[in-house]
Amino acid sequence: MFKRKLQALGFPNPDTFNSSDEKQFQNVVIWLEDQKIRRYKIQEREPIKNTAEKWNEAFSQYLVDLDCPIGNGSRPEILDWLLGLAVQLEFTEKAAFYTGGQKVQEETLIKSNPLDNLDFNSEDFKKGVNQLAVLLQVPQHPNHLVTLDGICSLVKEKFNQEILKDPPKFQPEGNIVEFDSLDFGFNINEKNLSHAANALRYLFIHDLRGLQTRINECIVAVQALTANPKTDTKLGKVGY
Repeated sequence: MFKRKLQALGFPNPDTFNSSDEKQFQNVVIWLEDQKIRRYKIQEREPIKNTAEKWNEAFSQYLVDLDCPIGNGSRPEILDWLLGLAVQLEFTEKAAFYTGGQKVQEETLIKSNPLDNLDFNSEDFKKGVNQLAVLLQVPQHPNHLVTLDGICSLVKEKFNQEILKDPPKFQPEGNIVEFDSLDFGFNINEKNLSHAANALRYLFIHDLRGLQTRINECIVAVQALTANPKTDTKLGKVGY
């Protein structure tokens, strides 16, 4: 008779629960208090968890503290009342979930995100990352996660929603730079090492340019606030 309520509350093994078994009865009461009802603070639950000789005394006090109207009833009646109270508290706590609230639906969608269940080290995942890198012309790193990070950076910079709305607007202007023709001040005889050093230098300069742009934007914003301050002439004082 308690199976459905126990299942609704998420009680482990509701099919094998036997209310006439004293040990099982005590365990389900302890579980309800710990997980659902929470009438006592954690440090106050020790008497109800102590299943020794004084458990019945602690249980009677527990029912009094819960204002149970059938404290003198049979064990099945009391257990049914406790389960009903737990169900009520569960519904009150998660009312939006059970009534289909939008916020909870969004939370459920986040929790059921399929990306959370991916195995990022599986061969299928590695193969997919490499195929995507080839498609987007992203150099592949021995570590597929590094390759994925590069793909994410490219997508964030080149394929965000703002750019996709009007791609020509964000088309880089100017002449194409021949990377190999630039002199970054390095004199390294090893060609591959020199190329890597030049690439790092170029990325560093690129980051500095972006930083300088943001600094200039901040300066302009501050100047806009200070160049034309608003003055309250009523506060002025003429003469002595």
